[in-house]
Amino acid sequence: MRADRPWSLRRRLLATVVAASVVVWLVSLAIVIQVAWHGVSETFDEALEESAQLVLRLGREPATAAAGARSDGLRLRIYYQLVSPDGRVLQRGKDAPATPFVAQLAGDDEHYNVRVDGHYWRVHVRRDPATGLQAQVGQPWEERLDLLEDIAERLAWPALGLLLLLVAVCWFAIRRFLRPLETAAAGIAAKSPQDLTPVDAQGMPQELRPILGALDGLLARLGMAMENERRFTSDAAHELRTPLAALRNRVQLLARQGHLPAEEAQQLRADVDRSTQLVESLLALARLDPVKTLEAVEPVSLAPLVDEALAGAGPGRGGPGAAPADTVRVGTALSVPVIVGHPALLATLVRNLIDNARRYGGPDTRIRVESTALPGGGARLAVRDDGPGVPPAQRRRLGERFFRVLGSGQPGNGLGLSIVARIAALHGARLHFEEGLDGQGLSAIVDFPPR
Repeated sequence: MRADRPWSLRRRLLATVVAASVVVWLVSLAIVIQVAWHGVSETFDEALEESAQLVLRLGREPATAAAGARSDGLRLRIYYQLVSPDGRVLQRGKDAPATPFVAQLAGDDEHYNVRVDGHYWRVHVRRDPATGLQAQVGQPWEERLDLLEDIAERLAWPALGLLLLLVAVCWFAIRRFLRPLETAAAGIAAKSPQDLTPVDAQGMPQELRPILGALDGLLARLGMAMENERRFTSDAAHELRTPLAALRNRVQLLARQGHLPAEEAQQLRADVDRSTQLVESLLALARLDPVKTLEAVEPVSLAPLVDEALAGAGPGRGGPGAAPADTVRVGTALSVPVIVGHPALLATLVRNLIDNARRYGGPDTRIRVESTALPGGGARLAVRDDGPGVPPAQRRRLGERFFRVLGSGQPGNGLGLSIVARIAALHGARLHFEEGLDGQGLSAIVDFPPR
């Protein structure tokens, strides 16, 4: 079943508001035009009535009416007919039809909509009770429709401008009102396993507070679970240190007394050493996980840290499975001799990086420890080797807890680089990996920010 495509709440709100606004705008424009048309029609009808009264008044004196019809002083264009009682057109305007507008009258003083000579007319008929004459005054519908079009054109552009202004206001308002969602999302994204404090709900809308409250409850339960896990790991590691030490001493005693063959005793010691190293790594992570910030930072010289890590090299001290110290060639190029950080944690970081290179590089491995200045400030610490390396597809998983590259043939617990990653994160640094010396092996790189 295909997953639902993601959709934008902001776009849907904006589309809904804009669509509703356009509909309301069109309805409002139609109502305005209808009201304007009704008012204009009433005005024109009143003008037709007044014109009919004028025509009847002039019709009582035919010569005067004829002169008035030809007068250039008559500014209002009147399509009139003076019709006799028997239906003959006695007088008419210049552009008025030769036949009566209305032949059959429904009543006096009425308005009619008629079609004469292929044109539609609005006609008012008024009868003179004294003479029986009819004044029929018409107006072409085209003139009224032209006025209606002119009104619509004059209203359309201001209304369109107001619509665009409404769309802009809606877009701005929706964007501003949804900004708390972005703020809450940024606050949630900033959370980490080391920071499970409640999300700041100050200034958040009422509708968003239940979601943030549920999320805070989840973070609280997650923090409690992680704290219980760390406590269990720390307690278990502490409890395991003593029996493992006793077990190693027991293996040595049995080997001295001849109760164990030499090869079996050596294998047992290696297994115990590997278990001891796992316990020490778990203890280190249990101590580092609750730490959020480093307070005791100071300039730390790198050369003594490298010397101390190399002095501890060897199968016994460098970890089970590590290459013998005399088969590994280690070089240094410390262009930046000092890095600001926590001395003990930086010592652990350097020791784990070198031990990882020795362990998985194998015999006759070349290792180079470098420190260089970054262009934007800060320093880069890199431990490079020319060993078998790690496939690019698996490099991104280096640093995950208990992840080990398959086929390396080396014992380990997959926690050494996890400790390095955690120490780097506490220093605000970034751990990443690339190819090693001469395009071979692996380079573990830690980029420290400027301080």
